[in-house]
Order: sequence, then structure tokens, then C-alpha cells
Amino acid sequence: MSFLLPDPVCAGWDPSDRPFLGDALLSDPARTIRSVTPRRFLALDLETVPDEDLVAAVDGEPTRPYPEQLRRLLDERRTRSGGRTDFLPTPYHRPVAACTLEAEERDGVVRVVDATAWTDRSGPDEATFLRRTWQRIAGRTVVSFHGRGFDLPVLELRSLKLGVSAPRWFQGARAEGTEDHLDLLELLSNGRASPAAPLDLYAKLVGLPGKEGVAGRDVHSLYVSGAIDRIAAYCMTDVVQTWLLFLRFRLVEGTLSRDGYDESVLSVRDDLPPIARRSLAPGEVRLLDGWMERSAPFFGASVPVRQAR
Repeated sequence: MSFLLPDPVCAGWDPSDRPFLGDALLSDPARTIRSVTPRRFLALDLETVPDEDLVAAVDGEPTRPYPEQLRRLLDERRTRSGGRTDFLPTPYHRPVAACTLEAEERDGVVRVVDATAWTDRSGPDEATFLRRTWQRIAGRTVVSFHGRGFDLPVLELRSLKLGVSAPRWFQGARAEGTEDHLDLLELLSNGRASPAAPLDLYAKLVGLPGKEGVAGRDVHSLYVSGAIDRIAAYCMTDVVQTWLLFLRFRLVEGTLSRDGYDESVLSVRDDLPPIARRSLAPGEVRLLDGWMERSAPFFGASVPVRQAR
């Protein structure tokens, strides 16, 4: 989700109070109730690098090369934390990649209907990206991993910097306790009643590959080297793993029946690849395809062979 060493908040996993799922998420195991309007979900993840302008402004020495400005800032951060972290406060984070997976729930099954990937080197400018992201979020339930503590605050602060308005978010889903943002980190830690863990560990717990080759601390160096496709693909695999964990959580808590869960997982396996080929860059598709192949044991264990299409 970010770069460099883990945020002490992330490392200590200090999320906000857990949102209550409520009856709106309950599926109908017997399929006796026909839903009229599907519930729409948007799984979201960001990858960030330090905001070059802010780093330079804080450094205060315009003639100093940027790499040296950043090194000094990180050294100061590491010193202040007693060597525990050099993770920068949220205002320093500038998105360079953002991925979403959209799904619709109808009749007890949640099917993937869209996927998007934005990068600052291939997509529209950041202000346009922010406006479109807020528009996509409106009317959907956001699903994230540590999104309350990182991803959404980053979007809010970048909107603050660039003067992008997001009234529906601030007047609706942002409110504490709302069901319009489900942070999986909070759900899996029971609202911080138990220590939370990184996404990588939860993913491996259920048989997913987790982080492979790239982690959040690698994003900055990959960005400097121009490997934006790898960053975007890494971001997308985080989104997909967050989504699959969310489906498994709903099975465990009983808001998806076993049949509904199996069909929802099949939708990721069968529907996401053609969607990705239509909406993602070729390099991103190639890396995502490789991840899907390595995830075959998870899909085989999660979904009985008799239900494969």
C-alpha cells in the first residue's frame, strides 16, 4: 500500500472502530428472495511515493538535489522513531498507482463486473483521477485493507492539496460507523480487540500467494526505475486478495451461504481475466495472469470441482 518501512500505525495495527455489517449484507441461502437493486462494492488500493514538492518545501534548501532532500527527511524520521521506522506521515504520500475491483451482489452471489488501474504515467492527471475516483466510490460500498488508516486519508489529503471536491464522501461514507466502507483490517482484528496482521499474512493463511517479489517498501525504487507496470500489477493483486479475503470473511460470518461464496469466488477466477484484458495495460495483464495461475490451488480448494463452469 505504500513505500519504505512499515508505518508504526500499520505495524501496531491501530485502526478505527469496526463498522457493523448489518442485515443489508445477509444473503438468502435458499434463494427465495429476489433482490431488485444489487448492492455494489468497490475494492480499492493505492501505491504511493513521497510528494516531491512537499519534501522540497520541508527541506527548505532549493539547491539541494531531491534524493538528498529525501534521504535527510527519512533519516530524521528514523531518528525520531528510535530507529523503528522511516515511514512518512500521510501528507507526504502521493499516489502513483491505484486499482479497483467492482462487484455486484444479487440473489446471494457477488460477481465481479469491472476492474481499473490508474498510474500517474499513463492515466489522466491526478486531479482528474481524484474526481473520477470519488465518482466511482459514490453509491458503492468501499472494501479496503487499512483503507481507513491510509488509502482514503491519502485521497482526502490529495484532494485537499489540489482543491478537488468530494461532498458525497465527506457527507456520507466517511462518517464513523457507516456501512459504506468496510475495512478488512478492522473486520479481521475485531475492531482492534486482537492484534492485526499484514495483508500478506492473512492472504497466506487462507492459501493465497500473498506478497510475491514486491512489497510496499519497494514501490519507490520501482517508480524511480520506471517499472510502473510492476507497481500497478502489484497493486491489482493486493486488491484481488483483499476482495477474496472479504468473501471468505462473509462466508465465515454467515452473510454469504456456501453456495453463494463458491459462485462469488468462481466469478473472480472466471470473470476477472477477460475484464482485465479489456481494461488493463498489457504488462499489467501479463503479471496478473501469472498471479492467477499461482493462485490455482486456492481456487481449487475454495470451489468444488463440480461447480466449475
